Amino acid sequence: MNLNEMMKIAERGHEFIDYMNMFYSIEHDGVYAEEMDFSHEEIVDGINEYFKNPEYLKDVMKYGADTVDRERVRDIILNKRKELAHV
Repeated sequence: MNLNEMMKIAERGHEFIDYMNMFYSIEHDGVYAEEMDFSHEEIVDGINEYFKNPEYLKDVMKYGADTVDRERVRDIILNKRKELAHV
């Protein structure tokens, strides 16, 4: 991976974080924030986990994040919360 590709991934990642904040962050008056209230760390960790799938990463790099991507990351975060609750 070259520097330009790494910069593009970072750019898409920041866009994706902003997109997630619009829906799930109390700090950003997210649409579903009252129900979910995801922290910045949870969002970043969820996106990092999501980007481990090469097909998902490829699609986000090509088109940007959409509703399907957002909901998949939401599910990753909710599943991690469940796992932590059972520890």
